[in-house]
Amino acid sequence: MTETFQSKFITPENFNDFTYSKNWHFNYFKINKFDTDLFKKEIDPLDCDLKIYQDLFVYKFIKDNISKGSKILDIGGGHSRILKHFKDDYECWNLDKFEGIGNGPTKAEESDFKIIYDYIGNFNTEIPDSYFDLVFSISTLEHVPQDDILNFENIIKDINRILKPGGYSVHCLDCVWKFNINIIWANPITKYFFDNEKTFNRFIELKKVVQDPELFGMTEQRFTKSWAVTTGKTYEQFGKPFSYNTLWQKPLN
Repeated sequence: MTETFQSKFITPENFNDFTYSKNWHFNYFKINKFDTDLFKKEIDPLDCDLKIYQDLFVYKFIKDNISKGSKILDIGGGHSRILKHFKDDYECWNLDKFEGIGNGPTKAEESDFKIIYDYIGNFNTEIPDSYFDLVFSISTLEHVPQDDILNFENIIKDINRILKPGGYSVHCLDCVWKFNINIIWANPITKYFFDNEKTFNRFIELKKVVQDPELFGMTEQRFTKSWAVTTGKTYEQFGKPFSYNTLWQKPLN
C-alpha cells in the first residue's frame, strides 16, 4: 500500500485526493485505529467489502469535520453502523423507506435516532428546513432510477433544503468496472452532482479512474464471500465494485 498522504485528516481542501476509493486511504482509517473503533477489528483491504470502505470513509470525515452535538442525517441508512456509533454524540436521523432496494433491509431496527420513512427528493415535511450540519449517503443513490433527471434535481434541492447554511453533503456511490469488457458502470447521478453543484472535488473521468494502480475495489476474494450470492454472478461476470465520492457545502447565504 502506497503511503502518499500528507495530512492526517480528510478535509474539504484535500478532497480531490478522495474522489474515488484508493488503497492508501486505509492509512487514514488506521491512524487512530478507526477500523477497530467502528468494526472492533482491523480491516484488511484485501478482504474488505465496499461498504466497509465507505463506512470508514464517512466515519473519518465526520471525525475530522463535524463537531459533537451536530445534527446528521443518513440517506438510505438502513441499519446504519454510522448512526449506531455516533448516536450518543450527535443528533442522528435516518431517511429510509426500508423497501429492500439494493439488498437493503426491509424492516427498521429499534433505535435511539429519528427514522423518516421516505426517499430524499420527496421534500418530506417531517424533516425541517436548514436543520442538518451533515447529510450523507453510503451505497444508496446509485439505486435511484438512472433516467429520471427531474428526480436528480429534486434530490439536490431536497438535500440543500434540509442542510444548514454551511452544512456539508458527502456521498459515496457504488460504481462497477466490468474489466472483462472494459466498461465502467455508474449511475448518471454520479456526474450530475458535479455538473450541478459546486463540489470541493473535481470530476475525474471513469476511464482514468480504472487506470489508476491505486484504485481500491473489492477483490475477488471478498466478492465471492459477500456479493456473489446476492448478485448471482461471479466476479468476472459482475466486475470490480469501487466507490465514487463527492462533497459540497451549502452556501452561508
